[in-house]
Amino acid sequence: MDANKQNISRKKNQTNPSTSTQQIFGANKLEIGENDASRLVGSIIEKGVSEIPQNKPTPPPQVTVLPFPVARHRSHGPHWGPTSNRKDGNDNNEDDGEDDDDAIYSNPLSAFVHPVKRKQKKRLDLSRWRELVPTDNSLEIDEVEKNRVGLKNTGKFRKDGEAADGVEKRKLLNDPLRASEVPMEVDTEAELSSSMPPAEVKESITSAADMEIENRALSEMLKKREQLNQTVVSSSGFNSYGNEKGFKPLEGEIDAENRSRLQSMSAEEIAEAQAEIMEKMNPELLNLLKKRGQEKMKKKNVSRPDEAVSSQVDGIPIENRLLKHSEISPHAGSERSEMMTLNTSKDSNSGLDNNVLHDFSTTSGCLWNTWSERVEAVRGLRFSLEGTVIADEPETGNITSGDGHSADNVAERDFLRTEGDPGAAGYTIKEAVQLTRSVIPGQRALALHLLASVLDNAIHGIQQNKVGSSVSNANHVDKSDDWEAIWAFALGPEPELVLALRMCLDDNHYSVVLACVKVIQSALSCDLNETFFDISEKTATCEEDIFTAPVFRSKPDIDAGFLHGGFWKYNAKPSNILAFSEDIVDDEIEGKHTIQDDIAVASQDFAAGLVRMGILLKMRYLLEADPAAPLEECIISILLGIARHSITCANAIMKFQRLVNTVVHRFTMGDNIEVRPSKIKSVRLLKVLAQSDKSNCIELIKNGFVQAMTWHLYRYTSSLDYWLKSGKEICKLSSGLMVEELRLWKVCINYGCCISCFSDIFPALCLWLNPPTFTKLQENNVLGEFASVSKEAYLVLEALSRNLPNFYMQKHASNKMSDFAGDEQESWSWSFVTPMIDLALKWIESMSDPYISKIFELEKGNRSEFVFQDSSVSSLLWVYSAVLHMLSTLLERVIPEDALRLQGSSQHVPWLPEFVPKIGLGVVKNGFLSFIDELCHLRQHSKSEISLASVCCIHGLIRVFVSIDKLIQLAKRGVHSPPSQEYRFSGEAKILEDGILKSSSVELKCVLNFFIKFVTSEWHSVQSIETFGRGGPTPGVGIGWGASGGGFWSMTVLLAQTDARLLTSMLEIFQLSTTEVPTNEEMVFTMNMISSLLGVCLIIGPRDIPVMKKALDILFGVPVLKYLAFYTRRFLQLNETVKIFGWEYKEEDYVSFGNTLSSHFKNKWLSVKRKLKATPEDNFKGKSSLETIHEDMDISDMTRQDNHSTSLTAEWAHQRLPLPLHWFLSPIATITNNKQGCFQSASDTRNLTEDTHDTLEVAKGGLFFLLGLETMSSYLPADAPTPVRCTPLIWKLHSLSVILLTGMGVLEDDKSRDVYEALQNLYGQLLDESRSIRSAECFSEDNVNVLPENGKKSTVEFLRFQSEIHESYSTVLESLVEQFASISYGDIIFGRQVAVYLHRCTETPVRLAAWNGLANAHVLEILPPLEKCFAEAEGYLEPVEDNEGILEAYVKAWVSGALDRAASRVSMAFTLALHHLSSFIFLFHANDKITLRNKLAKSLLRDYSKKTRHEGIMLELVRYYKPSSRLPEKQEGLALQASDIEKRFEVLVEACDKDSSLLIEVEKLKSAFVKKQSVDRL
Repeated sequence: MDANKQNISRKKNQTNPSTSTQQIFGANKLEIGENDASRLVGSIIEKGVSEIPQNKPTPPPQVTVLPFPVARHRSHGPHWGPTSNRKDGNDNNEDDGEDDDDAIYSNPLSAFVHPVKRKQKKRLDLSRWRELVPTDNSLEIDEVEKNRVGLKNTGKFRKDGEAADGVEKRKLLNDPLRASEVPMEVDTEAELSSSMPPAEVKESITSAADMEIENRALSEMLKKREQLNQTVVSSSGFNSYGNEKGFKPLEGEIDAENRSRLQSMSAEEIAEAQAEIMEKMNPELLNLLKKRGQEKMKKKNVSRPDEAVSSQVDGIPIENRLLKHSEISPHAGSERSEMMTLNTSKDSNSGLDNNVLHDFSTTSGCLWNTWSERVEAVRGLRFSLEGTVIADEPETGNITSGDGHSADNVAERDFLRTEGDPGAAGYTIKEAVQLTRSVIPGQRALALHLLASVLDNAIHGIQQNKVGSSVSNANHVDKSDDWEAIWAFALGPEPELVLALRMCLDDNHYSVVLACVKVIQSALSCDLNETFFDISEKTATCEEDIFTAPVFRSKPDIDAGFLHGGFWKYNAKPSNILAFSEDIVDDEIEGKHTIQDDIAVASQDFAAGLVRMGILLKMRYLLEADPAAPLEECIISILLGIARHSITCANAIMKFQRLVNTVVHRFTMGDNIEVRPSKIKSVRLLKVLAQSDKSNCIELIKNGFVQAMTWHLYRYTSSLDYWLKSGKEICKLSSGLMVEELRLWKVCINYGCCISCFSDIFPALCLWLNPPTFTKLQENNVLGEFASVSKEAYLVLEALSRNLPNFYMQKHASNKMSDFAGDEQESWSWSFVTPMIDLALKWIESMSDPYISKIFELEKGNRSEFVFQDSSVSSLLWVYSAVLHMLSTLLERVIPEDALRLQGSSQHVPWLPEFVPKIGLGVVKNGFLSFIDELCHLRQHSKSEISLASVCCIHGLIRVFVSIDKLIQLAKRGVHSPPSQEYRFSGEAKILEDGILKSSSVELKCVLNFFIKFVTSEWHSVQSIETFGRGGPTPGVGIGWGASGGGFWSMTVLLAQTDARLLTSMLEIFQLSTTEVPTNEEMVFTMNMISSLLGVCLIIGPRDIPVMKKALDILFGVPVLKYLAFYTRRFLQLNETVKIFGWEYKEEDYVSFGNTLSSHFKNKWLSVKRKLKATPEDNFKGKSSLETIHEDMDISDMTRQDNHSTSLTAEWAHQRLPLPLHWFLSPIATITNNKQGCFQSASDTRNLTEDTHDTLEVAKGGLFFLLGLETMSSYLPADAPTPVRCTPLIWKLHSLSVILLTGMGVLEDDKSRDVYEALQNLYGQLLDESRSIRSAECFSEDNVNVLPENGKKSTVEFLRFQSEIHESYSTVLESLVEQFASISYGDIIFGRQVAVYLHRCTETPVRLAAWNGLANAHVLEILPPLEKCFAEAEGYLEPVEDNEGILEAYVKAWVSGALDRAASRVSMAFTLALHHLSSFIFLFHANDKITLRNKLAKSLLRDYSKKTRHEGIMLELVRYYKPSSRLPEKQEGLALQASDIEKRFEVLVEACDKDSSLLIEVEKLKSAFVKKQSVDRL
């Protein structure tokens, strides 16, 4: 871009206006032939470089001391040295073209065309990753901006030596010979030079007498540069240098003035001034300033000199930015901290909504700071060409080469390496990105190869880590191997990489374009994502894929009780991905489309940014230019990665008809028999497009693309030997192509299309549906390739089986395929089923094959005689899994639909198809009952693919067992015995008659316990993935989200979700039996089952909503609820601190609770946010921006079946899975069940009573369910990782408070009131235990008695409601206090819940807000006594309060009279104020608190002087003493000694500061105390 602008500028200033073309160095004329024109489509011609051979060879460059090529700026062309330094005599032999080129360079305006000076080392602008403050705090945002601008103007953070640089620049401007060394500013100096005539420019530069003009010009240039910094991305690599004015910073002036004054003062004067300052200043403030100064000195000594320079971003250090974020928005350091998108333009017409709040969850603010430091540390890492980190080398001094060129001289010429040390080995990521703009194609290709290597190493390094270890083990990460931070830095919000890649795609050198597409392929994680999806499609238990676009969680809502687990939202709004459509180009719309908008989208989502920048058009141009095979394969991979991104990107590809046509044309052109990797990926691309939406699939079918891309399926292969003769490589490629074509056909079948093609394709599939000769395949090492085709063929048959009509609804004799008219789905016919079953049973019988038996025996014995043992095992397991799932689906289509819905003895079938017992006997005879043990053993295999295949096999077997047992039982209930043929296999027939599940119940029960343990141990890894409210910290795609180990896209999570599906299916089989007194074995099994079901709910992902519904149905079934009630009764009987209920739940209560809770959880967590329909006006024209996707969109319980008919790809966005850890608290933490929340219109108020009643019923059920889970968890082993135990206590206490915001309904009902009180008592015990543990830890660490006398306290404030739940938690407190004041009438249960916010374990801001709210509402007196609170009194009283704000609040309530009635009613409020004030004033002797102590005492004495009625409570204050278990010499109830009382009055006298009026009050109080004491003695 900058080169083109310079060309235009030079053409305008040429002395010969008749010249129509500019000469190119090395060629007399630019000639483009017809064959070359296609190569330049969408490309640029490098300035100063030509593809035409030069008439005269260019001399080689001089030797450099650098180990890597040194890039030079384009303004210098191919010359080695700067043009201004070349001697005229050296150019005498150049030809005319070069003379003309020199004439251009000798123009005076060339003084303003200079290489880019080394720019300042800038840190990662992490502030652009998260929102500074919520959008409603606009005043705070303005304040931050004012402070930032003010700091920038004062120059506090300016680089050292910047003034010297300004002087050096003026010297360069005055020296014509060195003028070319002045750094060039993009678009600023060009404007300056173009606005002045050449003569004036030259005069202003060279004349020493016109320095004023020069300063004014520089000032204007700097002003423009400052404006440019505000509109152009600060991290784009072409930033201006900031303020370079020669003014001294304000701080420097003040410091200089102070130092000069100090020098003029004597030592005595200095000491006197210091003493005067010390007397005037507050001692606390003085200590604070001293401490701050010491910390600053420590930081200055520890930090390196260049650290302050490298940490500046837009003039403010990033540490200060993060600090400001935490100060302005405490929420940023909580579990709901927020991230924001990159705001590159402040123009309201930029077209992007930059007010989107991106939420993220952290357990601590330091977690984000630690991650920021890790990412920022990548800036200084240097990489080799292989993408490995180069260790720091020791400084070796100045190295000089033989020709006199030193490293310093090279640094002056290495203009593109603007960061780091130009002489160091390797390149940083920023240097490599800068090198992509080199004039030399080889250097551009080299830089791109380096970037591709770094990205490949990073993404593979991330995948090798353990899932969930990204942030938790941050302190143990080696900087050189921190691939997660390297990946995040490369794809982070700084847009240099995506911009450089998009520009390199327009290069006219093939090597550069190829290297560029490889970098994009690595950045999109194409290969690893495809590996994940390939394994995922083999499972057969999940029919859907899932889009890979990066997402983040929406903000927690007050109506939802601030529970986490909000709807996922796309990082980049789908409406912003496409600026405008290809067929509609409007000048007005096109003008609004700016590069800043593209950068903003790219910073949010890397792939979306590329699409917005027009990469699809460029991919089409490259494909139409007939690229070579490597380039074509990379292009198809990129298109595949974009198609998997989102439905928006998939539809964007479909709208480019020429692009899809080109892909299909290149697949069918040339030799159709030849199979290339690009062809395989082309078929996969069409499959992904068809899978994304049914309309896309129908369009591909109508255009003939599906038939053209699947023609290989119609090719008949005569025999296995014929296939093997083609060779291993051909077999590998052909099998891969067939697998993709079968998958494309399967997608069409799932939509109900192309089913009629079965008759034509089946003959060609017979070879793959029959078991092969395994020894031949093993000898040729192609067993895996053959098995992959067989597996996919049976999965296609399984998809066809789902399209069968119910067996008893269609005549068995029908041989015709049922086709429906119009757009309705086709259905398969039962006439094709029998041959398929026979082929499947052949595979079942192959289990007895010696080769198969030997493989599994070797695997079981852990021997390794076969080299390809692991691959053989996994390949065969996938085939058996596909066969079993196909058979189970066929059997399920035989079971009548009524029998599936209804349970009862009246259900039966008229006859039993012959193939049903045939399948059952085949499974039993061939040892599949005992094979389950071997599969469980393989589940523990180290290879995840083998483990995954074994789980799928077990799942298929269980499905077959269940279906066969169901059909046989239904047939036995009929009048007539089915099939005339009698089976004489007594043993096997007996098993079928009794039921396979019953006969193998012991083995299956072991399998169930086996997977219960697995699921119980797996949910932790899934819950640890979500970081900062995102699926990963990086805006990549799929695995490119950057989460450790792959995160949600890892094999660990895929295996956990597969285990969860199997466990849910098995739990449906083993129904719980309810008895009055269950045995210990039944209790243990039920507890493990419930705990594992909770784990299943935490593992389930967006593709498994039906599995989640099954789990909820089991969890809220009547048997489970009865067991929870039994655990509760038993716990209350054994726990003396909780009273026993005087009532019991009835059967109808369990049914009501089950229905209510199941409906609530499904509506709450499984609802899908529907997209708003676009208006016709919106679709008529493309817009540069669309409206924000509002949070109050229509929410509906869209089931998977509804979505299945339109798309086979699930979305992360618009749903909530995976669930948060505290999801089971939602019934009591949800304020309203109304989906519109507070946006309810007036017309809906008539439903308010209904909603309140529903909310109350849900809350009652939620209380019962929560108490049952808590009591059940108490019986589990202490080390059992149950979700209930792992949920922080703070969320449970918070939920009990939220339920009271809706009213007193739960406390007015007797049963729910008792349950609520029991939960309070239970959580009170947990609170006391936690406090004791933390106090003991602090006591052991300090190794001193934590007593008030020592001035120390135990920091046990772990109930961080505001820090961990929500920064606006004061809103909840205000509403809770308002409810307590208005409707509670002093209810003791309500008061106990409010009192928990005054507990010493509650963080200070929340305690202060709670006290102030209660005091302002004048309800302190209705709080319960301290002994009636559900936590120990010690927790409210110790450690002694020393926070100034809270102590002043106590005094304010004391003085205002708010505690008068509280004292008479013995309210805990008065006890708290009395204890903390008395202890602080009389027992707390910390030196830094004396001023505060005196201030409080004076306030109390003044109040006593005005209010004689406060004499009684003042006497209690003086003589108050709380006995402590740590002071054995003082016994409880013993009055204070006279000496102690005397000391307390001395404290009051000292606090008066010789104030006579206050001293009188002390004496008065003392007299009253003596009088009171005398009366008491009488």
